[in-house]
Amino acid sequence: MSARRFLRDARGATVVVFALTIPLVIGAAAYAVDLSYYKLVHNQLQSAADAAALGATSLVSNEDAAIAMALDLAEKNVPENFGTVVTAADVTLGTYDPATRTFTPSLTGRNAVAVAASRDGDHGNAAPRYFSMIWGDEGVAIDAYAIAARTGQATYEPPSVTWLDPEAGDYNEIYVYCFDYEAPGDPNARRSQMTLIADNEGTDYDYVWPTCGDGEALSFRMRNVRHARAHPEVWDNPNRAPYKAELDFFTDTAIADGVETFTIRREVTSIPRAWRSYFPGGRYSDGTFNILETVRCESLDECVGESDGGILPQGRNRTPNLEDQPCEPGKFMYFGWEDRPPGQPGPNANWTDPAWTDTDFDDIRIVMKCPAEGFLGDKLVRLVR
Repeated sequence: MSARRFLRDARGATVVVFALTIPLVIGAAAYAVDLSYYKLVHNQLQSAADAAALGATSLVSNEDAAIAMALDLAEKNVPENFGTVVTAADVTLGTYDPATRTFTPSLTGRNAVAVAASRDGDHGNAAPRYFSMIWGDEGVAIDAYAIAARTGQATYEPPSVTWLDPEAGDYNEIYVYCFDYEAPGDPNARRSQMTLIADNEGTDYDYVWPTCGDGEALSFRMRNVRHARAHPEVWDNPNRAPYKAELDFFTDTAIADGVETFTIRREVTSIPRAWRSYFPGGRYSDGTFNILETVRCESLDECVGESDGGILPQGRNRTPNLEDQPCEPGKFMYFGWEDRPPGQPGPNANWTDPAWTDTDFDDIRIVMKCPAEGFLGDKLVRLVR
């Protein structure tokens, strides 16, 4: 066979090409198999980092406890053969700014925890190569990272229904505010973000719903100005019959296990001379006023009176219901107020007397949607990265 003919002969070329590509095909297949394994490892590391960050953030105010929680949860969320994927040096406490979505290590004002989970040489647990040793025999470094932050706490959404009796002879206003129930000291100093939301004149108020922080509960203030709607002249002359008394009632709410308790405090702004003997205890009086009714409803439609097919109690001269169940996601809470506390001293022959009340607990009605997640007061911790 001549040289020219030999060079043009293609018989057997396919076998040669296939033989030359076998190592590449085997290597690629081996790498693909190991790559799937590394993806599985990364997913497990990510789960460990997520769990560690969430758990640690729930204890972020206590650095030692937060780190211990992170280490424990990381260990529990990976197989034993992974070794130690998170050390104390991999846990960082700091502050998270939701506006800029940035995490900054910090010694003060901490509200977030960052956790890195790794299999690498530094941790002595690099992921091994199984089928891809053709590409080298050193281990593979795989990392995962998570940040969890406290982004607020579970609280009520703005009212779904607000109704103040427009036929009442008194002028009434309702406010919401945040009360620091964990702090000691003067209750006045523990109230913040006082916000007027409604009155029985039908005024349309443009307001910003309060945002309560850790250890605070959304609370209510009812302002009751006796006779001022039916007799507006008493605004200018409170000592003219039937007299203008101006009173404020604060719930100063506390929360335990998602259930609210109310310490109803009264503050006297002004009392006509003729009534002063009927308001003992000076300006302030704590926890002695039965003026509030609460009922948890399964739906908004259920939060109406019994006569309309709902579950809300009705009728005069009765003892109000106080809900002892937490406000759960998807449900609603009803607040019904009696604008004149029962059991007060003084004449009560008719509505112009200082002690008259009908105790129907529906002079002011508010229905609010429960938190979208968690119980009232729960610290909302979520992953932000």
